[in-house]
Amino acid sequence: MSVLGLGTDIVCVERIAALVERHGARFLDRVFRPQEQRVLQRVGRAASAGLAARWAAKEAFIKALGPHAAAVSYRDVEVVRGEAGQPLMRLHGTAAAALAALGGSQALVSLSHERDHATATVILI
Repeated sequence: MSVLGLGTDIVCVERIAALVERHGARFLDRVFRPQEQRVLQRVGRAASAGLAARWAAKEAFIKALGPHAAAVSYRDVEVVRGEAGQPLMRLHGTAAAALAALGGSQALVSLSHERDHATATVILI
């Protein structure tokens, strides 16, 4: 198993909160799948931090793809929780096709957030 791509991203939590405030469901539905939007059930800043971390994961995935990322939709990159609560990346449509074109089979993801910022790292194998 070899690493085919590595991407990382950091985002300001307030930036994502402002997008949700300004554009509401239109923004959420364009970028996040229903299961990802469940993070909004969290209280206050935790909801914004959860969305920001997922946004960063989508960006990190696209960066990891490099030139194969041209037509990837944010909505086709989904971040869910595994049985133990760990973040998992579930790929759909354009994202799955791009990873396959690269010769990969899996995208590993790590998320973190602290006060004002959220970060994600993605490794493609």
